[in-house]
Amino acid sequence: MRKFLPVLSIMIAAFFAYSTVLAKDITERSLAVKAAQLVEVFALLGAFVTVAMIVAALVSTSTFRIVFAQRMRELALLRAIGATRGRLARGLVVEGATVGLLASVAGVALAAGAGRLVPVFGLEAPGFPVTPALIVVFGSFVLTTLAVLAPAWSAAKVSPLEALRTSAVQDTKSRIGGARWLLGILMASGAGVLLVNVTVEGLASTRRPSGMTEDLLLRTTISGTLAFGALITLGPALISPVLRLISIPLRRSTIGSLAMSGVGGAPRRAASVTAIVALGVSLIIATLTGANTLQGLGKAEMAGAYPADLEITGPVDARALQAAGLTDVLPYRRTEITVNGQLTMQATDLDMRGLRDLSDFRVDTGSLGDMGPHKIVLSTYTASRLQVSAGTQVDVNGVRMTVAATVFGGVPLGSALVHSSDVDGPVAGALANGAKDRVPAGFEVESLAERRQAKENWFTTLVAIAVGLLFLTMLIAVVGVGSTTALSVLERTRESGLLRAIGLTRNELSRLITTEAGLYGVVGAAIGLLVGIPYAWLAIISLGIEWPLQVPVVAVSLVVLALAALTAGAGLLPARRAARVSPVSALHSIQ
Repeated sequence: MRKFLPVLSIMIAAFFAYSTVLAKDITERSLAVKAAQLVEVFALLGAFVTVAMIVAALVSTSTFRIVFAQRMRELALLRAIGATRGRLARGLVVEGATVGLLASVAGVALAAGAGRLVPVFGLEAPGFPVTPALIVVFGSFVLTTLAVLAPAWSAAKVSPLEALRTSAVQDTKSRIGGARWLLGILMASGAGVLLVNVTVEGLASTRRPSGMTEDLLLRTTISGTLAFGALITLGPALISPVLRLISIPLRRSTIGSLAMSGVGGAPRRAASVTAIVALGVSLIIATLTGANTLQGLGKAEMAGAYPADLEITGPVDARALQAAGLTDVLPYRRTEITVNGQLTMQATDLDMRGLRDLSDFRVDTGSLGDMGPHKIVLSTYTASRLQVSAGTQVDVNGVRMTVAATVFGGVPLGSALVHSSDVDGPVAGALANGAKDRVPAGFEVESLAERRQAKENWFTTLVAIAVGLLFLTMLIAVVGVGSTTALSVLERTRESGLLRAIGLTRNELSRLITTEAGLYGVVGAAIGLLVGIPYAWLAIISLGIEWPLQVPVVAVSLVVLALAALTAGAGLLPARRAARVSPVSALHSIQ
């Protein structure tokens, strides 16, 4: 049973990876014309497959370490009868690699079987891409082999006398060596230096040369990698103070205090598991925060690009359109302007105050109410290129004008808005709200509402895919919590029996185990919040997005609560096992 525990995470990751291959095959078969438009989706899937595989490897490393620690007496006997460290380590590596091979084959087979159900949904069934299947199996095998190396070597180098100790004694060590401290501090320092560098350079660069955004994103990724490397390296020394801070409300109850002691009593194990959970949480929080921020910017951009249901071009009669049943009819004229002799752009005299909904527009500087003769409204992008803001005097086709406001995302129908008294010429078109079929014959009409809805649906789909895949990554992390809790219950059988003997009921013991499992999730979530939100902000800066960071508090809270519930749920089966053991049997256990 214990050997099976690392299998589940690798099997899920392999299933996930091969399912992505099958999904692409189904798309190419069923949507051949539109498949080219889904390149971004499959690139996103590929990125999250990579993350899922990394998390699965971390879970496997943690689980192998605990499994091998549980077998220390067996390993000690092998050492005593002549097995060398190298031979023992090779045997453990082969064992772990075999587990990875079996898990990857099972995952691919499960994904291929699930692909047979596709015709139920009216789609063409995928074939069996042999080459991708072999790549997934080989990749999972190599990943598991790498994951088992450190635990195998650590277990093999323990002397027979030390191996006769219980794993709980070994896992209680929270001190780490000087070399590990140095490595962790160097990684944390590198992450901090890059974070500051990207922040300063990203905020200062309003006009970016080619390749700068990619460079900033690369540095952000390296900084995040170093931050998690430092967390894993220094985790055993940091877990106790973090746990004490987070678990203050639990100190008032006996079960809470015992749960804190159980988690804090094995800091190396707790640090390993919570780092995995923190990785998943930080990615989810960063994705939700980035998506919420981009959604705000997207709404502002779409409000500028699609400010009404319909755009009717050509000479229009507002009264005729209103008589046809259209509402909020806003005629506009168009002109070409040159600002400060630098930028030539299209401008209109559209009166934004007549738009049905201005809530999606966000003013950066100034006020739309200040609009009037010899006034101009610019987008933040145009304003940054001209290095102007509200109140600044600019030259517009030889006429001195004042910038009334700058708006995020863009202004409707062009790059600038000017007052109607500053525009000559006939009406170029009109905006209106209503059904497209109500427009009288003879007019050219474009449905802005349909285009806006299509873009909103596309963005929502991408965010849903990203969050869904990250929650699958979290599922792998929860499997790690479950395996850790299960093995912890096994090694603490005598402790459970003693607690039962002094009066702890079965239900109370079950609550104790589930509380411990939940604490892994809460600690991981707290660390994930501390990392995820700053790096989401850093990513926004790296992309050069001119929009303030917007943290979705409700969604973030739900993620933390869901994670605590999932990790607590992962402890239910181990809790039931611990509660079923009688005190007498537990006290006679060799564990």
